[in-house]
Amino acid sequence: MKKIALFGLIGFVLTGCGDDKVTKEYLVGDWDCSYEEYESKYDSKFKEYDDYSLKSSEQFKQSYKIVDDVLMSKIADKNAFELDLNKVYSNLNLEGKTDNCNYSIKRDLVKKANNKFSWTEETFFDCTFDKDSMDKFKTKRERICTRIK
Repeated sequence: MKKIALFGLIGFVLTGCGDDKVTKEYLVGDWDCSYEEYESKYDSKFKEYDDYSLKSSEQFKQSYKIVDDVLMSKIADKNAFELDLNKVYSNLNLEGKTDNCNYSIKRDLVKKANNKFSWTEETFFDCTFDKDSMDKFKTKRERICTRIK
């Protein structure tokens, strides 16, 4: 009985893992994408972030193509650019500092279905502009793309 459960678990792990990972081959084609950007301020009295509010949104077409074993992407009439998915997956969490702000970024690239993927990036900022003033806020960018070709 233990062996059957073990083999079932191994089978589940082998078939379940990687199924939601976006690959170069998966991306090849044309996509219709929606992009939304949200922001939220930190309420120091409640010691929590406010709900996100929509800052901007847009719809665009994006295409992917493999050229000489390199994944290339192009958005509308802009110049094509190289996309390295290994770098994307190895940098899903980043921390850093710019001017007066510390930031941390959480990113996620997920295959939602055979014809849909999402890219989410949430950035938390802690900024100090003078000795007595600290500003905390966060932004969220979300792109959801559906295959059209």
